[in-house]
Order: sequence, then structure tokens, then C-alpha cells
Amino acid sequence: MLTAAGALLYADGHRNMAGSEQKSAELGGIPFRNRAGADANLAQIRQRVPAELAEVIPALLADLPDPDAALNHFERLTEGANRELIRLLAKNHTLVHYALAVFGYSNYLAETLLRNTDILQTLIREANLDRSHEHEEYREAFGRFRSRSFETDIALLLARFKRREYVRIMLRDVLGFAKLAETAAEISALSDVLIEEALRECTTELHRKYGQPQHRDLEGRLVETPFAVLALGKLGGNELNYSSDIDLFYVYGDGEADDAAPITNREYFVRLGQQVTNVLSRVTAEGFVFRIDLRLRPQGREGETAISLGSATNYYSEVAQDWERQAMIKARPAAGDVKLARQFIRRLQEHIYTEDVNFPAIETALEALDKMRNKRVTVPTGSIDVKLDRGGIRDIEFLVQCLQRVYGGKQRWLRSGGTLFSLQKLHDKRHISGSDFHHLTTGYEFLRCIEHRLQLRNGQQTHRIPMEERELQVLARSLSRAGEDPLSPQKMLENLRERMAAVATIYDRIIHQQHRSRDQELPQTFELQTAEIEFGRVPSDQQVLRQLGVDSPALYRIASNPELEAHTRRNLFKFLSSAFTSAERYRAVADAPDAVERALELFRTSEFLTDILIRHPEDVASLNDLRTSSTRHQNEVLFATDDLIRGGHSEGLEDYLASDALTWSEGMALLRRRFRYRMFLSGARDVIEARPVFASLADTTAAAEEAIAAAWAMVGRPKGMAILGLGRLGTGEFDCLSDADLLFVRDKRVSAKRATSVAEEVVQALSAYTNEGSVIAVDMRLRPHGREGEMTATVEKMREYFAKEASAWESLTYTKLRWIAGDERLGRKAEGAAIEICDRFAGDPAFAEEVRQMRAKLENAEPSLKTVPGGSYDIDFLSAYLVIKHGVHTASGTISDRLKAAGRAGLLESHDLQDLLDAMELFRTVDHAIRLVTARAAKTIPVSEGAHRSVTELVSRMLSRPLQGSLEETMKASWSRVRGIYDSTLQ
Repeated sequence: MLTAAGALLYADGHRNMAGSEQKSAELGGIPFRNRAGADANLAQIRQRVPAELAEVIPALLADLPDPDAALNHFERLTEGANRELIRLLAKNHTLVHYALAVFGYSNYLAETLLRNTDILQTLIREANLDRSHEHEEYREAFGRFRSRSFETDIALLLARFKRREYVRIMLRDVLGFAKLAETAAEISALSDVLIEEALRECTTELHRKYGQPQHRDLEGRLVETPFAVLALGKLGGNELNYSSDIDLFYVYGDGEADDAAPITNREYFVRLGQQVTNVLSRVTAEGFVFRIDLRLRPQGREGETAISLGSATNYYSEVAQDWERQAMIKARPAAGDVKLARQFIRRLQEHIYTEDVNFPAIETALEALDKMRNKRVTVPTGSIDVKLDRGGIRDIEFLVQCLQRVYGGKQRWLRSGGTLFSLQKLHDKRHISGSDFHHLTTGYEFLRCIEHRLQLRNGQQTHRIPMEERELQVLARSLSRAGEDPLSPQKMLENLRERMAAVATIYDRIIHQQHRSRDQELPQTFELQTAEIEFGRVPSDQQVLRQLGVDSPALYRIASNPELEAHTRRNLFKFLSSAFTSAERYRAVADAPDAVERALELFRTSEFLTDILIRHPEDVASLNDLRTSSTRHQNEVLFATDDLIRGGHSEGLEDYLASDALTWSEGMALLRRRFRYRMFLSGARDVIEARPVFASLADTTAAAEEAIAAAWAMVGRPKGMAILGLGRLGTGEFDCLSDADLLFVRDKRVSAKRATSVAEEVVQALSAYTNEGSVIAVDMRLRPHGREGEMTATVEKMREYFAKEASAWESLTYTKLRWIAGDERLGRKAEGAAIEICDRFAGDPAFAEEVRQMRAKLENAEPSLKTVPGGSYDIDFLSAYLVIKHGVHTASGTISDRLKAAGRAGLLESHDLQDLLDAMELFRTVDHAIRLVTARAAKTIPVSEGAHRSVTELVSRMLSRPLQGSLEETMKASWSRVRGIYDSTLQ
């Protein structure tokens, strides 16, 4: 950096340099490499400029990094200068200072200034080096620049404008008016404008050729299909270098063009992306605007230049590798449709920020980093790369991103692009210590300053410290602070190595601690300070006990109880270890010892509930919401508090999700936490209070209905559509780990495309996996024509299908059709259409035989508790057959409710009815208990001793009666009775 002379010149309002005559006009004290050449250059300059101007030059050269280059370029300036320029320089010595600063720091920008000397007049006229320019100012400046130019090549115009503006930016940088972050932000703001202008030009050209890209919205109107350019990497973080590549990502809106369009929307936007890339990267007489890197798009080099919103969302939710998700952490809108860009970013964030998979996220990204380093070309021994070497820029950026990913899921405030800003936030939240924050921040600023100086030198993308003594000395002098003696090369290298070593130490401790021994002592403090506290490691059981002994005597008493069964103890310590992944989780657990004690029964009995608590240990506090009433069957909500997650009012949740108060990813997270809360508390009540299974299934069905209605609200509650349930959702017997069989119905006035888009969004809201998990797996195969059919159906098409094509087994399925969400009138019409298929088969003499054949096929398939002769499928088929055959259209509710309706209609003997009801309760109870105990929808009774015992005990408690013999014997007896009734009814 120049000495205070530069700042004084500017602050004094462009007056002639005071006291410069007092400095020696001789060049003896200036570190020239070629003294003879310097003398010759100064002699030439003296012949061309007034004496008072020539006298100030030596004083200004003294502090420059490369006085030889500065004097040589200034000589060239005066050689080609007209009288007006010479008078301007003589009158404003400040401009001499500016010119020499450009010439002494950058050969690259020296050429720009020599070809565009009017820049000096602009600098003196605008007199604004003391403040940074923002986006709008650059946009207006380009408009003025273009209006004065006769050039028609947009690529050349953009490249020229960029280099001219770089002169001003670098002067603010080297003269000390701007700090590192300001400089990087100005370069980034300028870059955004250049991208915008390239996009505007290319869009205009394609509009002339193909017209405006359009699609039909949900109301059937033709609307413009949006396109956005996202900035990633350094540009995304607003921390661009002077010679960075820029990482771009092109995305366009969903929806197909009309058949009359000359090309598809996909073809249009791919061409648009290609043209924008060409404009920005094509070499002109002024060089290129940018080197463009599109390799971070889906499928990398093999992927299409532009990708639709839906395809991009699907890629990052299901296909992308973890390093690809991390690469999107700095994504932000750069040009085009900001709303579209933000919508994509909101969807991305749920796959980027996750504390639940912190170890794999770090390990996967580490592997990517190592692969990148291993591909480096051979370099001279002893050379230093300030970006890629250990302790370099990449390590700091990578470390910050990892911490953001781990903690940014719940602490949204941590989600910011810039590295320095993110470091400050991580420190504010105590995820890094004060000492680490100081070393990382100062180290990053020093390394980035070196990077800037290296790239300013010749306009090349380089990060390597030069080996030549001459270039090393220029670099060292360029880093010197105002008012201080210039750095020597040796001192600079010593400083650099010390800073990189400090960064490497911090990096190893925070990132690689996951890979080291897990048996180090936990510190005796509760606050999360990554440098000193070992939150994030997996502690040993003894470490957990010692920490609990310090922080929570109540939890220590629970965990140290010698009477705990081995299985319960293992699950308890898995849970406690998970709580140590962050201070927030640990605090939530430490504050709820009573809930932890209640959870012991869950740890003993249920892997399903234990898994939830291990993934989300803070959820243990919700056990305090369980009321201890002995009432066996409670239909009221289970929640005592009023917040949206633990509240009992579905309408409030739906309205909130339908509002603009939340982003898409925030809504997804809220929906998942709410559903998890309801399912967890329902299962916990089953284990702790052992209520009847149909009370439990009523709760879980209500939770699923609420989730579907909430997802419907998230997509805007579109008119003319309804969601109906089939299967166990349709009968109100939805269980944990069940799939939701859904049917989407649309009014015939709603287009299939629009309805399909809505259905896909609802399915994504329910089934997409995020860091909060998913809600429900959705199955749509029961729709007309199954997988081959349209995703949505009209009532008219349903009737047509039911009348002509539907099979007998489908009539059984559609007895369970039930409206869940959306247009209730439309839903009831669909339910009415389902009655028509029942009426069609009711009079078919072959109906009973077709039912038996279908049941036999399932029986002969892979055996399970459901398909075994006499299993729950016998009762399911039997109840549906009776309802259809005898027109009991009022039958609804659970299969047991349907059996009772058949009994009231005189279709079953009372003793047969009771046997079927008892069997159905047993079958549902066993199935539910297996799901809770094993965390799987198993096909058989578990054989392991512990799981078998837990299932048997839970079944007996939920039935409120002891089993007659073993569980297997009880089931076989029921199967035999059920099969006898089934055979006699369908003979």
C-alpha cells in the first residue's frame, strides 16, 4: 500500500502536493532495479512536462512496489499525451499520483489507462474515490458509457467498461480507501451488471428470432417463462478477485411452450445460456469479460447449459453428491428473474444445511478437496500457493462452509455467502472461539490481499508466490502498510508461513477431529466453543457420565442407574451422545430430566421412537406434553401448548403455511417437525399408556390428514382440485411407516398439465427428504390405469374408466376412497363415482370368483402376516366384497366399522362378526407393535429374543388381556377362524 501521501493528496481536494519540493528530486533513494533506465525515463519526462510536475515524481515513486514499471509507463503516457492532458496533470498533481499508482501496481491496468487517458479526467471530475460504487451506479455508468460509444459488439463494450472501472476500484484498494471486503464487493457488483447487460442483449436477440418463451399458468393463461442467472463461488459470496473465474448457474421456470411455439422452452433457454456464456467469455480486442465456469451445474460438463426449476430441484434433492450441494452454499441471484432464483435457492437450502449428517457432509467434501489437490501440476519445490496449500484460502472457506452447513439448519442467521461475514456470525454464535476467529480473519485478509496483488500485477489468475527475487520484492512492497517501512521478501514469507500454519492448525482441529480418537476428555464447561469444547465428537459413555455429573445431577442419576437393562442403557447412551453434537441440543436435554426418565420405556421397547430421539434429541421434551390420564381412548388432541408445532389447531398451521411468512424450505421444515411431533407423541402414548390400537391409528391418520392438508396449503390451495385417500389412509387406519395412497382429482376445466404440476409439488412437499426428514411416502399407483395413467383424473374420466375398464379388484380398492383435502364438493363427486364401480360388479355373478382369484394371487406371493390364509387381507377382501355385493354404500371408516355395518345389514352372523372384529384388532395391534418395536413394517413376527418379547408385551398391554399361549399360537388360531368365515362367505 502507498504511504499516507496518497490519502493526503485526495483529502486535500486535489491541491498540489504540499512539501514535495522538500523531498529530493534525485532517484538515489528509490529501489530501482535499472537505475540507468530510470534516469533516462525521467530525463524524457522532464522534456515534456513543466518542471513543477517533474519535481513531484520522485517522491511519489519512493513507496511504489515497482518504481521501474511506474516510471516507464509514465514516460509512455507523456510521450503520447496531448497538450490538454499535460496541462491537466500539471494543474492536478493528484492525477500524477493516481497514474503512478496504477503503473506501479499493475502492468495489466497500466495498458488500460494508457489507452483511455480520459479516465483521469473522470477521476478528477467525480472525485469519489472515498466511497464504493453499488449495483445501480455501475448500471447507470454503463448506460452512459454505451450511449457515448459507436461500438456494436456487446462483448467488446463490456470488456472495455470492466477494465476502465477496474482502474477506479484498484486505486481505492491500493490507496487505502477500501478494505478487502469493500474491494471484493465492488468487483462483484460490477460483475453482476456486466452479466445483466449480456443477458439483456442475448434475450433481445432471441426474442426477435423466436418470440417470448411462454407457458400456461394454473389459470390457463399464457405467461412469460422466467430465466435467472445464479452466481456461485466467490461471485456468489460477493468476494470476487481481480482475475477470478466466475461460476454461473442458469435456471428457467417450469412449464411447456404451446405447440405453436417455434422451439421448446428447453431449447430456447439452453440457447440463451450458451449465448450469454459466449458473450461473457469471447476474446475481444479488450480481452474477455470473464472466464466462465459452468461445471457446477447438474451433471457437470455433461449436463445441459440451462436446467428447469423442477429438474434442478429434483437433482439436488435426490441425485446430487454432497460436494455438489456444498458448492451451492453461496448461490445468489446475479441477473434475470430474481423471484425464480430465490425460489430455487429456498428449495436448495434444505439440502445444504443439515446438522443431522454433519460427519458424512464433512468427510465427503474432504475427499473432494483432497482429489482437487492431488490433481495439481508439478510445482517448484518450496513454492507457496496461497489458495490451495494447507492453511490457504480454500481451507478457510471450506472450514466456514462446513460449520455453516452443520449449524445453519436451525440457525438461519448463519446462512450468508461471504467468508468474512460468515466468520463473524460463527464467532457471534460461539461456534468458533475468539482466538480462532482472530487467526482465521486476519489470515484470510492477508491471503486474499496477496491474491489481489498477484492478480493485479499482470491480470492473470494466479495464487502462487513468485520464486524470482525481483517479483518477490515487488509483491512484498505491495503489501506494505501506509506509514511503515516496506516489507522485505524474507519478512513477508515468514509472516505468510506463520499465518498459514495457524490456519492449518485450526482447520485440523475443527474438521479432522471427527476422524481422531473419540476417547478424549470432555471439557468441564457447557458453552459451545469449537476450539476448546468437544461438542460434535462422539463421547464415550464414561465421558457422558462425567459431564452429566457436572451439569445435571438428575440426568446423572438416570444414566448411572445400575438396574438399567443392557438394551435400554445402550439406547439411552446413543441418545445422550447425539445430544452432545451441539450445545443447543445438550441444553434442551439437560433441561428435561423428567422427560428423559419417561423416555427410558421408549428406549427399552421401541426402536422407532428411539431413532427419532437419537436424530432429534431435543424432541424428548415433548414427552412432557403427554397427559397421564388413565382414559383408554382419547379423541382430543394430544398437545397442550399453542405453538404451531405442538399446537392442536390444524387450521392455524395450514393458514400459516399458506401465507407468505415462510419460504418453501421453511414451510417444509415446519411441516416435518409438526408431523414428527405428532407421530412421536402418538407412539410414545402407545408405549407408555398402552391404549387400544384403533385409538392410535385414529391419531396417526389425523396427523397424515393434517400433513396432506398443510401441503395443499403450501402450494396455494388451488381451485378445482381435490386429494382423496385410498388404502389404510382411506379407512382411517394409517400407521407409522405407512405409505399414503393418494388420488388427485381435477375439475375438467383445469388442464392436466397444471394439475400435474400441482400434484408434483404436493408430493414433493410430503415425500422429499430434507435435514428434517420426510413426512410421508406417497403412492399413486391406485389411480385409474395405474402407472400408465395420468397423474390426475377428472370425475368424468373416472366414471368412464370404472364403467368400461376397471377390474374387480379395483372395485374393492375404491370402496376405501375418501376425500382428504382440496375442493370438498369435487371430492364428494369422486366418492360418488366410486359407488358406480361397486354397482357395476354387484350384479356380476363372477364377482365372488374374481375376488377369490385375486386373493389367491396375493396368498401365493411372498408370505407375510397380511397375505397368509386367514390374515388381514382375508378380512379386508371379505368386508369390501360384502359392501359391494349387497350395496351397503353407507359403510365407511375402518375395516372393523365396515364389518359392523355388514353385521347390522344382516350379512354376518353375530359370532362370525365378533370373531372377525377380534381378529382384526389383534392383527392391527401386532402390526402396529412390530412397527414401533423394530422401526420397520415387517412381514413376520421378529425372531430376536428382545424384539419378540417387546412385541408380545406391547400387544398384550394394548389388548388389555393376556394372550392365550404364545403370540404365534394366538395368531394361528385367529387365522384359522378367519379363513373359515372367508371361505363360507365367498363360496
